[in-house]
Amino acid sequence: MNSEFNKRRRAGYQEGFISIVVNTLLFIIKYYVGVISNSIAVIADSIHTLSDTATSLILIISYRYASKPADEEHPFGHGRFELLGSLVIGVLLGVAGFEFGFSSIEKLLSKETLVYSDLLVLVLITSTLTKGLLTLWAWRLGVKTESELVKADAWHHLTDTFATGLLAITIFIGRDYWWIDGVLGLLVSAIIIYTAWEISSRTGMELLGRGPTPSEIAELKQVIQSEFPMVSNIHHIHFHRYGDHVEVTLHVELPGEMSLKEAHDIASKIESTIREKFKYEPTVHVEPSGDSSGEDE
Repeated sequence: MNSEFNKRRRAGYQEGFISIVVNTLLFIIKYYVGVISNSIAVIADSIHTLSDTATSLILIISYRYASKPADEEHPFGHGRFELLGSLVIGVLLGVAGFEFGFSSIEKLLSKETLVYSDLLVLVLITSTLTKGLLTLWAWRLGVKTESELVKADAWHHLTDTFATGLLAITIFIGRDYWWIDGVLGLLVSAIIIYTAWEISSRTGMELLGRGPTPSEIAELKQVIQSEFPMVSNIHHIHFHRYGDHVEVTLHVELPGEMSLKEAHDIASKIESTIREKFKYEPTVHVEPSGDSSGEDE
């Protein structure tokens, strides 16, 4: 199994389990304080915190299935589960953003105010700081290991951080500015929805089969032509990504007078070079020079 994937999987398990523990504890504390203070807002915020455990569970499950080896039904492995997990978290993040926005609009229309309580503010500030630290740690871990799943989960933690922080601000100064929670809530919901779109569109493109970038094609051609000068044309380059496993097919042109064995040997060497330098699994199709069946790609 790819060592880079193993690093992401370990990071995912670590972030997921810690997130579940932290969010469950914060849920219990906020829910209890909300009940004894008769605060619907804080009870709702505690449920929002508990929902973060769902995304962390998705993260763990996604890496669990993505790490399964190839089998008869999935000959290229299960690496796309990692992308699928990111997409699900992105969608959940979008749902949270829209719900946050609708709640903010309702508060503005109803001119809803909250009852001040020192205990509520203290609990909410503590929760905000805790989730802020969890967000920062998860984001750095995701960047370090290049895990889109962990970074997506970090964004989900950030939504809870914003929501709880705004609730604390509203309870503290909402007596004088009843509208602040609704206005700030709309701003934060817009940020959340934009982030959800970025995560979902990026992973969605990968799942649909994103083609190679111009720089990837140029680098691949440069390596082949520098090591195999007898190759006159490289075309029909296609990438098929399955997580870290990337299948590459391409056509190369060789001199027409070259024997079949010579052409086969060169194709095998090209495949070995691509496998060694790019960690791709290549398939090279050989054609005689000047007999390309398609335009250069």
